[in-house]
Amino acid sequence: MAFFFGSGGVPRKTAFVFVSTLSEAHRFPLLRAPRVCYAGAAMASPERLLVPDTELSRPALVLAQRFVQRWDLYARQVDDGSYVCVHEILNVGLLFGHLRGEITLGAYLLNQEGEARFLVLDADDLQGWERLGHLAGVLAGESIPAYLERSRRGGHLWLFLAQAVAGSEARAFGLGLLRAHQVQGVELFPKQEGLADGPGSLIRMPFGVHRLTGRCYGFYTADGSPLAPTLREQIYALKTPETVPEAAFETYRSFVPPQTVAVVTELPEELTGTVSERIKAKVTVLEFVSQYVDLKPTASGAIGLCPFHDDHHPSFGVNAEGNYWHCWAGCGGGSVIDFWMKWRECDFTTAVRQLAEMVFVLRVIPDYGQRQARAATLQQPLLRTVKQGWVQEFEVQCGL
Repeated sequence: MAFFFGSGGVPRKTAFVFVSTLSEAHRFPLLRAPRVCYAGAAMASPERLLVPDTELSRPALVLAQRFVQRWDLYARQVDDGSYVCVHEILNVGLLFGHLRGEITLGAYLLNQEGEARFLVLDADDLQGWERLGHLAGVLAGESIPAYLERSRRGGHLWLFLAQAVAGSEARAFGLGLLRAHQVQGVELFPKQEGLADGPGSLIRMPFGVHRLTGRCYGFYTADGSPLAPTLREQIYALKTPETVPEAAFETYRSFVPPQTVAVVTELPEELTGTVSERIKAKVTVLEFVSQYVDLKPTASGAIGLCPFHDDHHPSFGVNAEGNYWHCWAGCGGGSVIDFWMKWRECDFTTAVRQLAEMVFVLRVIPDYGQRQARAATLQQPLLRTVKQGWVQEFEVQCGL
């Protein structure tokens, strides 16, 4: 198996295209058997470097250390562009396959403790991509490093953190950025403040082939230049990315009021019905959902892209008069509690407890968190052994 970096003519084997501009994506033919990869001519010099399989370990190590949040399971993109969660341990062979273009992995935003080491702003169209580029330039002027990555329809803006923080803090920082700079039409990852019963939201792992287009998309600086001339150099450039300064993190996080710390440890089961009605009366669906979904006003309420499926055309609506939400593509609908149950992937009682904490300034210790902590404690020794084993193997091969 060969792995090509750099630019030049199309290799003998079918290749996928490393796209550098939107217009370039339309000029190149669609190639659907990504056995090797090369960069488009706009990316760099005419060199083409053949890399044997044994030398894939260094790029794979960068992906592992920078983008892998979980080792107990992984997400894999299927041909329609959606993802499935595979409940098997992530291994080096899968990362090799991702780099070769044989499979495409997703990167979960939260680890098993519900912490994030990076956050991503996702734009699904060219206008959103331009807004992300403008924001990257503004942040650069504030000495806040951000990394732009193209995607199939728009692009991503990656912000790396110096250390793992709770998902709620990462979201508060991201929401603070969006509010302070009045950025609309982009989606914030992670979508969840913590873990419920599932692994949470994910983003396509960088340098992988999008299964719908057969193309790999690169990273760019705020001025629109490639982050590095070749794919290999881009991967290595992200081995130690610049991180958000702590002072800037705290400043933007302050734009989102923190939840008040606790006094109540349990919400009696017999009160959940009464509390649920109080929650519905206290906050409207439009007011609450607009904090998590980018909505555009309509005569009856608002519409936007559904956060519960890979939505390309707005199919999510909020009826202001009826005080309910609905997805016309079949994801369901209902009250603010129904939305939170689906958003956090939790049951009714857990949703009421969490919403009561947010709305009525209570502190609740949810059952799902206790279960998650116990499961993580049991799995950590095994996962630590698996991770250390092949990372050490990488380091020996690479002379690190």
